[in-house]
Amino acid sequence: MAGTIPFNIKVLDNLQNKGYKFVQVKGLTIDKHLDYVEPYYLLLVPLMELPTETIWKDIYEPIKSELLYKWASEPDEHTQVVILNNLYK
Repeated sequence: MAGTIPFNIKVLDNLQNKGYKFVQVKGLTIDKHLDYVEPYYLLLVPLMELPTETIWKDIYEPIKSELLYKWASEPDEHTQVVILNNLYK
């Protein structure tokens, strides 16, 4: 997926070291439509803070969560997890 990098423990640790506290989780089909039931990709968007406006309510996960470390260390054969690259600096 263009503009992304593979997700692993090193990337997760780097995000924490750079001050990111959350990721927004987006489930996408192979043709990039939102799908949280059977996604082909899980796109993680790094965030320093959660949005405060209710219009931006979505699915977020803390960077230090056990779930993210599980995803980073145990790749899924069916669902690829990637990080949005333009926010990861």
